[in-house]
Amino acid sequence: MQPWRGRIGRVLRAGPSRRRLFDIGTSLGARGLEAGAKFGLYALAARGLGGHDAGRFFLALSLVHIVGTLGRLGLEKPLTRHVAAELGIGRPRDALDTALRGGLVVLAASTGAAILLATIGPVVAREVLSRADLEPVLWLIALIVPIQNTAYAMAYVLIGLERSVAAQVVMNALTPLVCLIAMVFGVRSLDGLLTTYALAYAGCVVLGGAVLLAEIKRPRVESALQHAPLPSLRVSAMPLFVVETAQAALLSVPVLLLGAFADPTSVSVFSLCNRLSMLVATVVLSLGAMAAPAYARHYRLGQWAALRREDDRNRLASASIGLPLILALAVGAAPLLNALGVDPAAGVPVLLILLAGQLVFCLLPSQDLILAMAGEGRVLRTLSLWQLALCTCLCVLVIPIAGPVGAALVSSGTWMLGAISLALAVRRRIPQLRQRAGEPV
Repeated sequence: MQPWRGRIGRVLRAGPSRRRLFDIGTSLGARGLEAGAKFGLYALAARGLGGHDAGRFFLALSLVHIVGTLGRLGLEKPLTRHVAAELGIGRPRDALDTALRGGLVVLAASTGAAILLATIGPVVAREVLSRADLEPVLWLIALIVPIQNTAYAMAYVLIGLERSVAAQVVMNALTPLVCLIAMVFGVRSLDGLLTTYALAYAGCVVLGGAVLLAEIKRPRVESALQHAPLPSLRVSAMPLFVVETAQAALLSVPVLLLGAFADPTSVSVFSLCNRLSMLVATVVLSLGAMAAPAYARHYRLGQWAALRREDDRNRLASASIGLPLILALAVGAAPLLNALGVDPAAGVPVLLILLAGQLVFCLLPSQDLILAMAGEGRVLRTLSLWQLALCTCLCVLVIPIAGPVGAALVSSGTWMLGAISLALAVRRRIPQLRQRAGEPV
C-alpha cells in the first residue's frame, strides 16, 4: 500500500502541465457538448418525427453503428498505436504512410459494406421484414457509413498525433450538434434528418482533413536509429476487429433481450438510465484518448517509468473527475429522472446499479487501451468473447425474471468483470507496469 501512496504523491507533486489541463478541459467540454446535443436531438426526434419515424430513426442509428463497426475492420486502435509509435521513434514518414494506408482500407471496406447494404437491404426490408418503408432509410444508411467511417479513421489518426480534442469534435461532437440545430430550425422528416446526418459527417471529414494537413506540414525530427518493426496494420487489426464487433454487440444485447421479454416502458427506463450512467464512461474514454499516444510511444521505446507515470496520471484524472460525477448522479438520481419523464421508483434502482459498474470502470481506467497500444490484441479478443458470451447467457437467465433491474445487474456486472479482467491481463502481459521496491519512477 505504501508504494502506491508514494506513486500518487509523486504524481500530485509533479502536477499536470497547463497544456494538459487545457487539453483535459477542452476534451471533456467536447464530450459534454456531444452528450447535451445527443440528448436534445433524441428528445426533439421523439417529439418532432412522431412515434413511427422516431422509431425508424433510432433503428437507423443502430444499423449505422453496427455496419460502421464492421466496415472499420478493427483498424481504429491500430491506427492510433502505429502513428504514435512511429512518431515516438522519429519516423514521421512511416506514420504518414500508415495513416494513409489505414484510411484508404477503411474507406474501401466501408464502401463495400455500404454497397452490399444498398443491394440486399431493400430486399430484406420488403421480403423478410415486410417493411417496405425501411427501403429509403437503408439507402441513406448506405450513404452515411463510408462518410462516417472516413471521419472516424481521421479521428483515430488525430489521437495518435496527440490531437485528441480535434478527434473528439470530428468523431463525436459536431454531428449531433448540427442535427440538433437542423431540427430546431425546422427539419421534421426522417429523410431530411438522416441527410443532415450524412452532410454533418461530410463536414467532419473536411475539418479532420484540414487538421491533418496542418499536422503533415509541421516539421518533425527524423531519427536514424534502428528499431524492430511493428506488425502490419492487418495483423494488428485482425483480433481487434473481433473486439470492436463484440463490444458493439455487448452494448446492444441487454436492450435487445429486454425488448424481447419486457414491455416498451421497461426498455425506455433502462435505455435512459444506461445513457446517464455512460456519462462516466464518456469521461474515462476521453481521458484515455489523451493518454493513448503516450502509452504507445513509451511502450515502443521501452520507457517503463514514463509509462507508469502516464498510467498513474490517467488513473488519478479519471478518479478525480469520475467519482464526483458518479456521486452527483447517485444523489440527484430521483429529480434528474423525474425531469426526464422517468418514474423515479422504477428508474433510481436501475441507475444506481449501473453506476456501481461505472465505479469499477472509473477506478481501473483505460486498461484495454494499454493492451491495444502494446499490441496485445489477442488477449483483448479472448476477453471480449468471454465477456459477450457471459453477458448473453446472464441476460437470458435474469432479464425474464427481473426486467430492467435484471438488465442493469447484468450490464453492471459485465462492466465490473471486464474492468477487473483487463487490469489483471495488463499485470500479467506488461509486468513492467507493476511497481517494484527500489525501481525508479
